[in-house]
Amino acid sequence: MRRFLPVAVLVALLLVTGAFLLGRHSQALVVATAPTLVGAQPGLTMPALRESFTVLPCSPTTTIGLEGCAERRILTLDSQIRVLRHQLFPDLFDNAAKRRFIVGEVDWFVYRRATCSSEADVNEGGSLASVDFADCLVNLDEQHLAELTALKSGYENR
Repeated sequence: MRRFLPVAVLVALLLVTGAFLLGRHSQALVVATAPTLVGAQPGLTMPALRESFTVLPCSPTTTIGLEGCAERRILTLDSQIRVLRHQLFPDLFDNAAKRRFIVGEVDWFVYRRATCSSEADVNEGGSLASVDFADCLVNLDEQHLAELTALKSGYENR
């Protein structure tokens, strides 16, 4: 039991750190209140990615405009991710696989926020910090979309 104590402390520290980082920027992961899947255990739902920012006007000539352009791209990518998640979810083998997928998606969201917060720290206090954060979200969303597309392809080819 004593050898698991350091692991438990590390997990608790990571959860606290993740909660702190999630509060740094104005976005939220909302667990969807979608209907329970056929044959699934009650409460087994797909997480939905929802941004809480107000979309700024897009313009490549101003800092706010650059942020607005990135925000529009984020919303487009989030929508594509949401579609792929919902296409993949019914194909998952069983409830255990569905739970692992949900945990993976939530963990990815925490990773996305923490990584982009760190990247934005380069210009902390400056007007480019929010652009750095938004551009990072675009990059990670594009990567995740490619990962989900490959996963979907794997299920289609089995």
